[in-house]
Amino acid sequence: MSLRLKLCMIGLMTVLVTVGTGCSGAKPTPSPTPEPVPSAASRIAHVFSLDGNVEIYVMDADGSNQTRLTNNPARDWEPAWSPDGSRIAFSSDRDIYLMNADGSNLTRLTNNPTYDWRPVWSPDGSRIVFSSDRDGNVEIYVMDADGSNQRNLTNNPVGDRWPAWSPDGSRIVFGSTEKPEIYVMDADGSNRRNLTNNPARDFEPVWSPDGLRITFGAKRDGNVDIYLMNADGSNLTRLTHDPAAEGKPAWSPDGSSIAFTSDRDGNREIYVMNADGSSQTRLTNNPTDDQYPSWSPDGSQIAYVSQEGQIWYLHVMDADGSNQIRLSDKPAQNTKPAWSP
Repeated sequence: MSLRLKLCMIGLMTVLVTVGTGCSGAKPTPSPTPEPVPSAASRIAHVFSLDGNVEIYVMDADGSNQTRLTNNPARDWEPAWSPDGSRIAFSSDRDIYLMNADGSNLTRLTNNPTYDWRPVWSPDGSRIVFSSDRDGNVEIYVMDADGSNQRNLTNNPVGDRWPAWSPDGSRIVFGSTEKPEIYVMDADGSNRRNLTNNPARDFEPVWSPDGLRITFGAKRDGNVDIYLMNADGSNLTRLTHDPAAEGKPAWSPDGSSIAFTSDRDGNREIYVMNADGSSQTRLTNNPTDDQYPSWSPDGSQIAYVSQEGQIWYLHVMDADGSNQIRLSDKPAQNTKPAWSP
């Protein structure tokens, strides 16, 4: 028998064995199912007061796995997650610090005898904008995420505050006390423009998720209401029309709804409305105040702080106001909860 014929017969037998095995009902051994990886999006960072000290904790959205991230005599507050969820920038007394999401690798980003606060990450995670009074009045500064290249973006003789990046990272909206107006500038501080141009007090601007609109608080008709405008300042619309004070607008991730705080029913409660101001609905109903609504990244829940007696506690509820749960028995600071991305 020739070598070529032998090789052909061996190949044919291999095929028949393989086919026969498949027909006999034998099944390949399944690959092991990988363990599910916990999603970082289910975590909340917040500030708690323990033993007279203000520290940052992180926990799951159901209140489990509470972990203290900072532990020092200074006051640590304003946690801000990096866009990838791996790091947290925060304010600590006079300066801004950075740490990993588990509290490790603590790094001091600013070092000034005056105050630096309210760090806000750029959408790509490369820069941090913040407020500082290092030049004698409150200005808006920017730095690289490692603390380098710090520079003044506004450089005005009056105060500028509440900086917020546009979703594409190209612009920064902010409030100025030069006139209590809302301004926008390019991310490098150039091309500064007044968006509101009104003698009333306008403050705390917030971008819509698509970057096309901006909400803000304004005291234009004797009380504080929430207004909406296009990103260029056009098409100004008053969203709330109540004699009470309304504020702290927070966009849902899909841009369809806005949560806010109002004392229209005698104390501060959390409401939600459509982005055009319609269908305003009360979500909380407590004898004391509820404030600082903060949407989960998937829009299914809202975290907030609720006052019980003289103490604030961190709570969460479904987006329709159901399933309101206190997440921790630790006294919380009256500040906005921060969800991880």
